[in-house]
Amino acid sequence: MKKKILLVLTTIIIFSFVGCNSSQNTKSDEETEVNDTILENGEDDEKDSQDRIIVYLSGPEAMITNLEEEFEKENGDVLDMNIMSCGQLRSKVWAESQAGSIQADVIWGSDPLIYNKLDDLKLLMPLNIKEFEKISSQYLWAGKNYALVNERYVIIMYNNTMLIDEIPESFADLTDEKYKNIAVMADASQSSTAFAIASSLYELMGNNNNYFQSLKNNGIMLSKSNGLVPSQIMEGQFAVGIAPHDSIIRLQNKAEKEGYEVTVKAVWPREGVISLQRPIAIPVDDNRSNKQQEIANKFVNFMLSKKAQMITANFGFVSVRNDIENTYLPEEIESFSVDWDAASENEENIKNEYQQIFH
Repeated sequence: MKKKILLVLTTIIIFSFVGCNSSQNTKSDEETEVNDTILENGEDDEKDSQDRIIVYLSGPEAMITNLEEEFEKENGDVLDMNIMSCGQLRSKVWAESQAGSIQADVIWGSDPLIYNKLDDLKLLMPLNIKEFEKISSQYLWAGKNYALVNERYVIIMYNNTMLIDEIPESFADLTDEKYKNIAVMADASQSSTAFAIASSLYELMGNNNNYFQSLKNNGIMLSKSNGLVPSQIMEGQFAVGIAPHDSIIRLQNKAEKEGYEVTVKAVWPREGVISLQRPIAIPVDDNRSNKQQEIANKFVNFMLSKKAQMITANFGFVSVRNDIENTYLPEEIESFSVDWDAASENEENIKNEYQQIFH
């Protein structure tokens, strides 16, 4: 039977490895531009600006487009979707918060670390979740001004045309000489999610740098992002690697639709998998209109609705609802849920050791 175990993850400090977005315009700058437009074009433009919200989010573009279309079928053309990577989202939101005002009306994606940081600074609004009873208990985190929308799992993946009899069964196996110079993982100095994975593996493999040193000695290569890892394995550049599971699901869906067999397969590691959650939140903004606030609340509840959760589940993300089955995690595999509140304990140590080993 599947078991949830608490794992302390090292904090990913936003600017440790991810540069802040150069744009730090405050809301007042945008309002000046809007006012100038109103003077030229009249009251209709003012009404339009008050009836739309800005959403910062990360995820596959096709999934986001599907979600936007479904929401706007019932609510009209009210969403301005700003799609970015998890690291870009984190750095942009933090930069804007430090500049005085987060520009987004809703933020969704990345991991809980940036949300905890914003929540501690009282920059997130309390949420009114309508289908509270439909959320599984492990995803109801008390005292947080954000909600969990999905999670995904860190796994091993391999090319089944390159590895036939020597398939790894655990993260530890990747230090074996049989995988020398044929393994890949994302570079934690370039990807915030990769640093989350590295930090999780540090905890899982004994709270020391021996595992990373062994991977380095065994010739593991570093990719620029987690999204590239499954593609590089499927194309035969590498035989095996570490990355979140959802990317394989999307590759499999694409292959099935286009009529070919995908060569990258998943291994659910013997040690268990690390679960990474994806929250949603509404930043505090005294200048947000009542209409915009209403739309933001509707969008948050839409993302937790069965319709939206089924869409995201089809793209490989695990639903937080208790009426949608988790078809991805095998029953016998342990899932380690990160204790994000305790996540800062080893951050500097991990960062320094990782840099010394890989760079």
